[in-house]
Amino acid sequence: MSSKRNTPSLTYKLLFLIHGLSKEIVFGIVSLLPNDFISTNIRYFVYLIYGIDIKKKALVYRNVLLLGRISIGEYSSISNNTTISGGTVGVHIGSYVMIAPGCCIVAFDHGTEANSIPMIQQPLVEEKIVIQDDVWIAANCTITKGVTIGTGAIVGANSVVTRDVLPFEIVAGAPAKKIGSRK
Repeated sequence: MSSKRNTPSLTYKLLFLIHGLSKEIVFGIVSLLPNDFISTNIRYFVYLIYGIDIKKKALVYRNVLLLGRISIGEYSSISNNTTISGGTVGVHIGSYVMIAPGCCIVAFDHGTEANSIPMIQQPLVEEKIVIQDDVWIAANCTITKGVTIGTGAIVGANSVVTRDVLPFEIVAGAPAKKIGSRK
């Protein structure tokens, strides 16, 4: 009796590699297009084709890197030089969200167990990020794994958000702390 191994064939592996490379190449090319009406629409359709859940009227501007599971709501905008990496758990961005230039939103980090395994080889620790509707994330902010930013919140420029932000709260700093409220 022979035992079959459930390993992907070489052909499948090559096709998977080619698909991944083509996605990276296409994303790289469309990210270099200018911020005009035609270019932002080209980016929109390319993201749809490659599985980014992007709703109508959402805008992704020049030089934005989108990786992993990501959903972007209607009328939201992601400005230049921003990186969003959802890993396998995802980053959900609601409707009417403004993400200013230079932000970094990543739904995972590396394990940090103090043992003989280097951190780069430790398993990723992933937790979904949720940015609810009508949020403004100002320039150069970092949003870490597991964070929920509530409806109507504002994150001040250069902030590092490591904890949930309540609806209509205004936070700033590294780490971000409440500095006001929109209510």
